[in-house]
Amino acid sequence: MDQQTIIAGFEARARALGLPMSQVCDAAGVHPTTFSRWKRSERNPKPVGASLKSLSAIEDALVQQEGPHPTKPASAAAA
Repeated sequence: MDQQTIIAGFEARARALGLPMSQVCDAAGVHPTTFSRWKRSERNPKPVGASLKSLSAIEDALVQQEGPHPTKPASAAAA
């Protein structure tokens, strides 16, 4: 998966939660301007590479906002 796909996924998840990406970035300790520099655009055709640490922090911030995922009941797992 390339950086642009990961970033688009983060943005889609934030949108689904009704959160601005700047709020997700703040929670992750990533400056929103840094996040925007990772995105490819006409003005930024060769975006800066994001670090795994920063991408992981944004992933963690989104997971916290998404809340716990439902798990299968024990009886369904045994079937």
